[in-house]
Amino acid sequence: MASLGIIVSSTRPNRIGEHVARWVGEHADGWDIDLIDLRTVALPHFDELAPPKSGAERTTDHARAWAERIGALDAAIIVTPQYNGSYPGSLKNAVDYLYAEWENLPTILVGYGWGEAADVLELLGRLMARFGTDVVSEIGLGLGQDLSPAGELDVRPEVELALVEALGTLREHADARIGATVA
Repeated sequence: MASLGIIVSSTRPNRIGEHVARWVGEHADGWDIDLIDLRTVALPHFDELAPPKSGAERTTDHARAWAERIGALDAAIIVTPQYNGSYPGSLKNAVDYLYAEWENLPTILVGYGWGEAADVLELLGRLMARFGTDVVSEIGLGLGQDLSPAGELDVRPEVELALVEALGTLREHADARIGATVA
């Protein structure tokens, strides 16, 4: 079964990302899901001796473990809040620890916040493009429209349909990537 990582990027104590990740996971049938909580991954600020793009061997246990975890995925969904118009520092740090692992990885970006998280989705999409990530879709959940500040979800049907369609596209891209690896 293809592996799907659902990354909860907020580490705040009062976050609602877990609720959004659970909603995403409920729609992801037929995947072996790895729920990746950056709060428990707890990567320190980048502390490797060489930049990941260099391809140099990683020197810390946490960097090796993080690279293995993301490298083992066939696809990913990044769930992120929009904090002050951007993504949390924990997500930027986690992304920056890797390079090759993000390249061509089929990925959906799911943002939540005011204005349907449009600002964070734009910025995160641009960031992931630098890594050559295969971003197949961006889904924005609006506070007051799809979820409450406490994390209660009442997602609009058109947003739910967009997620289902995006998951279908994600599966196609993951299957093609798996097929290319096997061939």
